Amino acid sequence: MTKYYKYFLIIFIGLFFISCDNKKSFIYKFTNNQWDIQKDTIQFTYNVDKTEAKYDVSLFLRNNLDYSYRNIYMFVEILHLNNIVRTDTIQYAITDKYGRWYGRGMGDTRDNYFLFESNMSFAKAGAYTFNITHGMRTNPLLGCNRIGLKISEND
Repeated sequence: MTKYYKYFLIIFIGLFFISCDNKKSFIYKFTNNQWDIQKDTIQFTYNVDKTEAKYDVSLFLRNNLDYSYRNIYMFVEILHLNNIVRTDTIQYAITDKYGRWYGRGMGDTRDNYFLFESNMSFAKAGAYTFNITHGMRTNPLLGCNRIGLKISEND
């Protein structure tokens, strides 16, 4: 009986730590590795419970070798109760000046992680919607496989 009790206790503790994770991630997969601004305004909704907390907000982009630029421009709009709280135009480098990829990956796929804001605060509790579109001249933007948003509560 004690053998089963130990296994149960180990599983319970493991599940407890997993359930206490203070991170939330969202992923959107593009159709045919193309980001079309007419069709693909990416929306992620995050519910804020703790207005006193600080959050790190990061973006994720998975691209393949069909992506033909050194950087990416994105427009990020944050809404709360359908009111615009904030808008940003952001630019991130994806390769160095010699065309070497910054992201990690194998084969023709690269994963890029970008810090959007550290210690971000939300004034009111409730649902916040993050709208993300690309700001590149080419449309559709080829070589984009996925985009993501990660929100982590600072301890």
